[in-house]
Amino acid sequence: MDFYVWFSFVLIAAANIMTPGPAILNTVRRAAQLGLRRVLPTILGNTLGLSVAGAFCAGGVATFVLASDLLWMLFRWLGVAYLAWLGLKLIITHDEIELDNSTLVNVRTSKLFTEAFLLAVTNPKAILFFVALFPQMMDPNRAILPQAVILITTFCVISIASLSTYSTLASFLRNRFITQASYRKFRIISGAVLIGFAGKLAREAR
Repeated sequence: MDFYVWFSFVLIAAANIMTPGPAILNTVRRAAQLGLRRVLPTILGNTLGLSVAGAFCAGGVATFVLASDLLWMLFRWLGVAYLAWLGLKLIITHDEIELDNSTLVNVRTSKLFTEAFLLAVTNPKAILFFVALFPQMMDPNRAILPQAVILITTFCVISIASLSTYSTLASFLRNRFITQASYRKFRIISGAVLIGFAGKLAREAR
């Protein structure tokens, strides 16, 4: 893969990844609740979800799904349903923030990982991004697999850097400014925003 092509992908991917969306919002919320070290499973779950989505597209499966109106509609509505469910759960669940080890919040690592994985792998916009960019970046005269690995790995590394940066900032603010009351408000606002994302996707899916 040519360096110019790869660098162009880096710039486009960075702009897409660093724009706040459901994955960033979920990671920031967990970092504010649990602190920087305990949010690692969330970042890893999101990364694996993106890897699966990228492989899904590179393998041509996404092209088949896009070619079928019914399959694509079902996939989009699956993403809408998961976002709406996660947002509603944030609003109605009364979880607490862990502060100075005075309040121990028991959130399983597997739950953090699965939550982020499903959020990434059911996001239609991630699939569309890969479908739109991969054909433009890959050289059909060269082996596809190495090119796909480079692009997916690059995307995931940028995602990890972005989520780590947002998590670090959230953890910094958490240790200095966030209280139980302010976290409850933030959780409710986060839930409303996720439902808003779901509503936007629902409108686009019609």
